[in-house]
Amino acid sequence: MVGTRLIGMVHIGVFFTTQVFADCPQGTEPFTTCQIEGRNTEVAVCFDDRNVSYSYGSVGSAPELELSSSIERVDFEPWSGLGRSIHEKVTFYNGDYSYSVGGGFDRPFSDEEAQKEPRRFGWIEVTHLGEQVAYFDCRPETVTYGFGGGLYDLKAAANQSWDQYSLSWVSNLVEPTSSSTLRDTYIDTCLSPSEFSLGGLRLGDPLSMLGKLGSPEPVPGSDMAIDRLTLVDLTIDIFEDEIVSMSSTSPTWTTPSGLKVGLTRGEVIRLLGRVPVGYDPTSDSFSTDACADHQGDLAAWTINIDFGHDKRVSRITLAVFSY
Repeated sequence: MVGTRLIGMVHIGVFFTTQVFADCPQGTEPFTTCQIEGRNTEVAVCFDDRNVSYSYGSVGSAPELELSSSIERVDFEPWSGLGRSIHEKVTFYNGDYSYSVGGGFDRPFSDEEAQKEPRRFGWIEVTHLGEQVAYFDCRPETVTYGFGGGLYDLKAAANQSWDQYSLSWVSNLVEPTSSSTLRDTYIDTCLSPSEFSLGGLRLGDPLSMLGKLGSPEPVPGSDMAIDRLTLVDLTIDIFEDEIVSMSSTSPTWTTPSGLKVGLTRGEVIRLLGRVPVGYDPTSDSFSTDACADHQGDLAAWTINIDFGHDKRVSRITLAVFSY
């Protein structure tokens, strides 16, 4: 497991370089830097105790692209503890695009191998909405990569833990509650009905509960007489004067336990207590129904949690489905 930093590397800083080609700004440390194979370009990922930065451009010139993320939010994937090669990566997000930069080296497994310069490697992967659009290898002789603390220790100091199963970091402040924890049924899992509200508005609430939020308008083209109220990052659908659907794209709107947009996949799993039946820890969405002790025989309540390409919640939808 990563948390133990296996194979005798726990407190050993390992940093390989023959010459630094891409420099980090004064006051920062390199996570990894290199020149790109077959191109006159270089990349540098650098960090201090607050932020991590990405820069890419022609060798010796001003960067063509610069991105940054806080230590708390940076998507840093540490070594899994498995395999011959030690490698880690950091991913930066820019709209629908992501830029993953990795570095690593092969571990020696004999005295003879220990006397030789280890094989070093690095890469950049560019994706659009999770689909790879470009991949570049680093020139091995230009790779710098440090293992043995660094970003891992800074994430831990920020009160976060790495979850190898969901490949995401989890704030230690996130704790499950009785309402957020999934229950077992004879065929599935279900969620407490008390979780089916956002910002104090609950499925099944009457139209009068919306107060002065605004006036719902008919949904064009709908087969049913559904009215819709659109707020900032929240859409509410009303049928027969009751709330039948709410969809949020903002962390402003939370469930009672704290489920909200912006949480990592691992944080959602911690709140739920497990992965819902039918999904795995890296699924693009989770969905589960409300437990059947609430709304009678003619409706089913469902919560759907969608994750963006940054592994964080992008949308939460609560809905009533009649049958």
